Amino acid sequence: MRMSNATELTAEHHAQLAELGLRVDHLDEAIWAGVDARASAPPLGPTNGAGLLDWIHRVGRLREVLVAEGWTRVDKWNAGLVQHPSRPVVLGTLQGNRHTGTPGAPLRSDYAKGPAIAALMRGNDRDQFTLFDSLHAHEWKLWFLVTYPRQEGERLVVLREVAQPEPTPQGQVVDRWAHRITLPPLVFGPLPAPRGEHGPENVDVTVTPRR
Repeated sequence: MRMSNATELTAEHHAQLAELGLRVDHLDEAIWAGVDARASAPPLGPTNGAGLLDWIHRVGRLREVLVAEGWTRVDKWNAGLVQHPSRPVVLGTLQGNRHTGTPGAPLRSDYAKGPAIAALMRGNDRDQFTLFDSLHAHEWKLWFLVTYPRQEGERLVVLREVAQPEPTPQGQVVDRWAHRITLPPLVFGPLPAPRGEHGPENVDVTVTPRR
């Protein structure tokens, strides 16, 4: 059961998300779906089962709530994204690190990114500090809902933010960011502890782009 957070959000949080066409409840729906799925992982399943279920349901629910409001599902190179109906914004999901959601802290992706995500980040090279420059409206700006679940006693706490990466070469972790909208964490009640010292594994599908 989710325990808290809404009262910690500020008007600035809501305004920054609104600029991207997002509301915090869009993000909460996706995170909650992932946490519910994580809890359903069978005890004797693969060690990365909980993290994989979390990712599948987080992507799926995020796209469900946004497609219902006019966004479009995008499966370019199997990247699992969703595109804003009128702005050059595409949104995906990413697992961060323990600095997720902390302003100024060294956020980085938990895993190196494959060619699909590297190719999609190239559009972020221009116009890094202006979200919607009409000169580059034909280029997507890739953003991520970045999350990092961690067990704190009997509680599961999901650190979270929405962030736009700078272009990152294939095979490297993402650790440079053009924009970060850091948000207060979501706190859940007692859940089964994730297996593995470093928490759940993320998935980045390696696909060679068509030419």
